[in-house]
Order: sequence, then C-alpha cells, then structure tokens
Amino acid sequence: MSDDRSSQSALQQTEEQFHTLVDSVEDYAIYMLDPGGNVVTWNSGAQKIKQYAADEIIGKNFACFYTAEEVAAGKPQRNLREAARKGRICDQGLRVRKDGSTFHAEVVLTALRDRVGEIRGFSKVTRDITDQIRSREIEAAKIAAEKASKAKDDFLAALSHELRTPLTPALAAADYLANNAAKFPPEFAEDVNVIKRSVKLQARLIDDLLDLTRITRGKLELHFDRIDAHALVRDAIEIAKTDVADRQLKLSVRLSANQHHVWADPVRIQQVFWNLINNAVKFTAPGGKIDIVTSNDNDGRFQFAIIDNGIGIELRRQTSLFAPFVQGDPSVSRQFGGLGLGLAISKHLVDLHKGAIEVQSRGRSYGSTFKVTFDAVANQAEKSGLDSQATQKSVKPLRILLVEDHGDTRYTLSRLLTYFGHEISVADNTKNALEIMASQKFDVVLCDIGLPDGTGYDVITEAKRKQAVKAVALTGFGTDEDIRRGKEAGFDFHLVKPVDFHELRSVLDQVAA
Repeated sequence: MSDDRSSQSALQQTEEQFHTLVDSVEDYAIYMLDPGGNVVTWNSGAQKIKQYAADEIIGKNFACFYTAEEVAAGKPQRNLREAARKGRICDQGLRVRKDGSTFHAEVVLTALRDRVGEIRGFSKVTRDITDQIRSREIEAAKIAAEKASKAKDDFLAALSHELRTPLTPALAAADYLANNAAKFPPEFAEDVNVIKRSVKLQARLIDDLLDLTRITRGKLELHFDRIDAHALVRDAIEIAKTDVADRQLKLSVRLSANQHHVWADPVRIQQVFWNLINNAVKFTAPGGKIDIVTSNDNDGRFQFAIIDNGIGIELRRQTSLFAPFVQGDPSVSRQFGGLGLGLAISKHLVDLHKGAIEVQSRGRSYGSTFKVTFDAVANQAEKSGLDSQATQKSVKPLRILLVEDHGDTRYTLSRLLTYFGHEISVADNTKNALEIMASQKFDVVLCDIGLPDGTGYDVITEAKRKQAVKAVALTGFGTDEDIRRGKEAGFDFHLVKPVDFHELRSVLDQVAA
C-alpha cells in the first residue's frame, strides 16, 4: 500500500512539474482540447500569442482561432478528424487573435488516446512564424527585385545598342559629305549639318536615359581630377555654338572667377554646363540673349551662372523642375520636345560632386537664371581634362581591320577611313576576322562587341596573342562595366556609337604616334 502511495505521489509531482514547465513557455501556445475541440488547458504562451486569458477561452471551441473562411469550409473539424486518423498532423496558415488580427502560425495537432485506444482529447502546439514569413518574403522580394533590375539593365543595354547602331552610319555618312562639301551645291552644306545635329541629339537622348538609370541606382562611376572649369565652359559653348548661331542668339560670356579649378569628373561637369547652355538655347526665342558668367562667392567657391530672357518658369513649377521627366509646363514638351531629363541628371551630377544647383525666375516670359556652385581648389596650369577637337593633326596611314556586322556601318566607316588615307580590311564576324588576321598584319583593329558568331572580346583576346596590335572598341555598349570588361579583354580604347569621327581620328592619331 505504501508503495502505491509513493508511486501516486511521484506521478502527481511529475505532472505538476510538467504543467509548470508548459505554463512557463511563452514562445509557444500549448493547450489541450477535449474530443469535440473545446479548450481544456491554456498556458502563458497561448495567452501571449492569441491574447485570450485562460478564463476567457477555456470551454470555448478552438474553431475561434481560424478565419471565417476556414470555419465555413469546415477546416477545424477536418483537422481533428485527420489528427485522430493519423495520430499527428502539422499545418501552416493564418490564425485569428482575440482582437481579430491575424498571424502566420505553424501548428502541431496530436491525438491523445486512453489505454483502450479511445480518443480522450488533443494536444495543440502553435508557434507564431509571422516574422520568419516576412523575412522570407522580404528576401524573396529582394531576389526578385535584383533579377528585375538585372533584366532591366540588360534590356536597356540591348536597347541602347540597337538604337545606337543605325546612328553610326548616318553620322559617318554625314562626316564624309562634310569633308566633300566642295563637290555639292552650297545649300547642301546646311543639310549635312542638320543630319549631324539630329544624330547627335538622338544619341544624347539615349545617353540621358541610361545616365538617369545609372545615377538613380548608384552605378554611375566618377573619375575625379583637378580640372579647369573655365576650359570646360568654353568646350560646352563650342559644342552649342552652331545652335546659338542658328537661332541668332546674342551670347555674352564673362569668365570672371579668379579661382576656377575644381575637383571633379571633367566629362560629367562639362555635361552639366552643356545641359544648362542647351536648355537656355532651347527655351530662348530667336534673337534673344544669353549671358554666361563665372565668379567666386564670399567663401571662394566657384560659381557658374547662365541668364536668359527666354520663356521663364512659373514659381509653382520651380520646385519640381529638377525631377525626372518634368518640363516646367506640360505645354513645353509639346512645343520644344525632349524627355525632360537634362536638369534631373544635372542635379544628380552636381549632388555627386557635393555642389549646389538652383534656379531663379520671376515667372512666365521673364527669363531664367541657373546657377551652379562647386568648391574651388588652387589654380594650376590650365587643363580641361578633355581632348580638344579644335586642332586636327593629320593621321599617318594605318593598316586597319574593321570588324563590324552591321552592313551600313561597315560600309560608311570603311569609306570614310579610306578617304583619310588608311588601308582598310573588313570582316563581318569573328571567324572572318581571325582568318584575315592569320594572313595579314595590322596596326589597329576597330571592332564591334556584339558579333553574330561570338564577341569582340574573343577577337581581341586572340588577336593580341598573335600580333602587337592596338584595339579600339566601336560599340553601342557604353557602361562603366562594359568599358572595364573591354580593357580586361585587351581593348586599348572604347568608343560608343554613334562614333564621332573627330574622336576616332584623335584615337588613331594616338596610335600613329
């Protein structure tokens, strides 16, 4: 008898310890159900997760933890039947708290039987996995976003290549005509200039779209140097001078800043100056006036200002002027065209240089003033950071292999290069290029990247193994990653289509030297 009492006492003590242990678990809702699914026991974890106190929930059916849709579909009772049949089931889904809010739950439902096998109830363990689900969703969304971003980058690169490729023969043909202007009636000269301007404008629009994409994703690389801002302003004016003359604008230039050197990427800063000058030219009526002024503020910073008496900007539109795809007034895009990206890109570029850009205008028809400010550095011997196109040295004849699969580009470039005295061989794919190089020596290989049976990287890697040849990429792929990959493959120069022949001649000049 005493042994029975001892065993019963030990069992009771074990049960008490078990209940104490279960009740202390707060990360899991652990409770018992009777055979009909009514709550019999309730631990502190259940109260924490489901918000019910024990006296509020004991005696109620566990169906109240399911959503209305699942209750209507009979899921609670179905789960009990399945657990009774299998002994134990696992489930995941939404569960409902006391306040009606839902959470993601992971549930284990176990059937409890007596000695003769009859169901005497169920134990249920529920864990809130909302945070894990959200983490997985965030990670999945991140992966999907990265894939979408990569797909978009690939699409834009392909689009850029396809849009640029037909521009190259148009520009090359225009350059050829310009160099043979004496053979044509005088009025044709302006037609050639129209073609060249239109091609360059189209290329600029493509560049703007790609630049904005790279800037907003933080993928635009800057190459800083100490540069003369005045030289960059002059270069930008030189680029715009034809448009200024065509619109018969009065252009006044006063480069008065004593400190005019800045630490910047010369290509990008010239882009800012050109965008602002181009804007002023575009939105100033023929015969209007544009002033370009540089100065130093009280802190010695370099300031560039451009003042025009053009259409002006309404005050309420000035705050959004630097947003992408915005032009002061909706009617502006209809009247003047363009994508409305120039100022947005300029703002981003200035911000990347830790500078400032601002606009002032009294309103419509009162003209505009744009001002850009950069920290100045000590002056030194003038250095624009850009090759000047003002002086063209004569290039000595070179043996050139042109590898290009686009027929019009191959024809116009080879004709233009031949006109300037070079000896040209052509290939339209990787196989032909390597066969030609096996039997001939060349000074330069001008090579497209995308070829029908391989890539320009393949051509140049193999070419440099066999010959001491300079390699120039002529391609529609112009991202920093494209340039880096080209250098790794052996390209010495990287020119982006449509290729400006002045730039190509400059490269060939360096090779000839």
